[in-house]
Amino acid sequence: MPGPAPTAHQVLVYSGPGVSPLSLSHTLLTLSLLLIPHYTVQPVSASLLASEPWEQHCALLVIPGGRDLPYVDELSSKTKATTRIAEYVREGGRYLGLCAGAYFAAAEVQFDVGGPKEVTGKRTLAFFPGACAGPTHPGFDYGSESGSKAVSLITRDKVLDLIYYNGGGHFVMPAKVPAEVEVVARYAEPPSPDADVAAVQITRGKGKALLLSVHPEYPLEDPPARDAISKVSPQPTEQAVEAAEDGRVQWFADLLAGLGLRIPSREEERAGEEEHLLLHPTHPSPVFALSHPQHPELATSLLAAKTIQAKLKPGRNGFQSLRDGNDEFEVGPVDAVPDVAAFLAKRRRTEPEYPPAIQELSLADSTPAPKAPDMHALTKTLLLPGTVSYSAGWTPLFNFNTYWAELDDARARAGRMKRPALGDLMLYGEAVTSTQTMLDRNPVLLGGLPTLSFLASFQLSGRGRGSNAWLSPAGCLQWSMLLTLPASMVSKMVLIQYLTALAVAEAVDEDGRLGVRIKWPNDIYAQAEGVGGTEAGAGKKGLVKIGGILVNTNFIGGQWRIVVGTGVNVLNALPTTSLSQLHNLLTERAARNASTKPLPRPPTMEGTLARIMSVFEAKWAQFVDAGSFEPFMADYHARWLHSNQEVTLTTVTPHQRLRIVGITSDYGLLRCVPITSSSSIFGRETGNDEYVELQPDGNSFDLMAGMIKKKT
Repeated sequence: MPGPAPTAHQVLVYSGPGVSPLSLSHTLLTLSLLLIPHYTVQPVSASLLASEPWEQHCALLVIPGGRDLPYVDELSSKTKATTRIAEYVREGGRYLGLCAGAYFAAAEVQFDVGGPKEVTGKRTLAFFPGACAGPTHPGFDYGSESGSKAVSLITRDKVLDLIYYNGGGHFVMPAKVPAEVEVVARYAEPPSPDADVAAVQITRGKGKALLLSVHPEYPLEDPPARDAISKVSPQPTEQAVEAAEDGRVQWFADLLAGLGLRIPSREEERAGEEEHLLLHPTHPSPVFALSHPQHPELATSLLAAKTIQAKLKPGRNGFQSLRDGNDEFEVGPVDAVPDVAAFLAKRRRTEPEYPPAIQELSLADSTPAPKAPDMHALTKTLLLPGTVSYSAGWTPLFNFNTYWAELDDARARAGRMKRPALGDLMLYGEAVTSTQTMLDRNPVLLGGLPTLSFLASFQLSGRGRGSNAWLSPAGCLQWSMLLTLPASMVSKMVLIQYLTALAVAEAVDEDGRLGVRIKWPNDIYAQAEGVGGTEAGAGKKGLVKIGGILVNTNFIGGQWRIVVGTGVNVLNALPTTSLSQLHNLLTERAARNASTKPLPRPPTMEGTLARIMSVFEAKWAQFVDAGSFEPFMADYHARWLHSNQEVTLTTVTPHQRLRIVGITSDYGLLRCVPITSSSSIFGRETGNDEYVELQPDGNSFDLMAGMIKKKT
């Protein structure tokens, strides 16, 4: 196979079985911030590496952190992709291995030798001619931060502090180091003098391989690196962490340049600041209107409704203005912005000027605390398509090129390629006040927009059920869908939250092995060993919430407009439970049980949303056609947590003991039967002809306490 062409511009990051979803996410983000616009950064599967002609256009192939054995199974045993990877490097390609990706590229792995997690054996890539042995520092455990550390490294010309480490190895150097091997970094405090080599760069033929046993892709101000730093004694100052973060980004940029990649001018200086601003937004960002490349007209005609056009007023600099019920918008094509990436970067850095807040009068002696700025009062920017094509650099936290490809794949697998469909038209903002509020409380947009989904990487004023404020942490997938419900189905609106929960559970956990379950009426839970205070492998499953659903309904313009808001923890770092952690626990369980069943793909933001859109769209069409929830009853009950659960109803006096038997397919009521004393073998009997049926909107279900209370 040929090596890369001089014009190679793709950076491919392996995203198949074995990959840590969190490492994958941060690898994609950090490389994007450092390398765009000179290169595109995108995930890639084992099958593509084995069967597609990727080499000519690939400037760098990256194997991120995760687990070495699934890499061996997927890339060496099943697909023989390693043969092509080795040839690619010999012909001038570049390889970057992070932690497990570094183990995988050594001639031999010696991991936890003599211990319960022992992994040993030869590896076929063998860029480093010796062994990679580890864990270098003790305490490592899969799916845990127990062995994480913030380590110092000695590089060619500096000392780097507080770099994230978790389970990495060291390179066992022969007495005479081969000329093609260069030591790039050493542990400043190795457990022994011969265990200090943390990173090496190897010349192989015309190409190079860089193997790092640490994780320079993780920003130090966020978990899990932040949690590792919290273990350091004495605690470093905030200034020391900031300096270490600058050093991390600069080192990563230097390493990429050492591989021969072109780093955009001053990009390494901006990347650290950009990553911090991306992951810690303080104010709303511009919102993009985007649609599937096969249907560009969906986004260009977003505001075509007469009711919206009537409200648009002339604005400045190529924009129009729209004043709606809750928000004011400036609307214009991306062409109105000379350099979209620079415009976005400036908006991230620049605090907006808030309208003066009206302070409440107080007769107290003390001065009242100032009110928090009202972000809803800020003018929001909506960027429509123009002549400038979308670039992944506009949306570094969510790659829409990847999302469209994942959406096509999900629909093809489901045998539903009909277009246009839900998921083809998207609104996206890095940070918004609330996707739910921006759709639900702006009646002009609510009544005039077509069916769409509104995605945000961060919500600054998120809304939960009832009066709950909903926090939006990094790694949470959060979006709202705007739908139209036939007037004839007005009595079925309560069932939409059940339909959404079922679609999410099936999409993210197709065969149920992750343990994703439904909690009535509108929550997504994980039920698995290793969560909720339980220990993996101990035989007891814990329960913990990983998502929730909020449905708002409005009758406007003679039709019911439904806004379905959903949040799911996908890539949240520990201790928050997420799909990433559930995937890691499943991978560990499969290894412990020597299971040969293929693992599901590691979750990504783009892939998770694409699968949910595909599954929900199919179920929504079936729901509207049937006019009932009846077709979904069996699947819903198979996924929920409550079959035969005994609960106490506290809304009556005296309190009543009930056993849950299901939901009703007509109005979505929780159906229970009373529990009465009996001399039966179970100590109870049920009057099956007497049902107690409870509404979801008037009751609160305390799952852990087994109590149904009046919602407050």
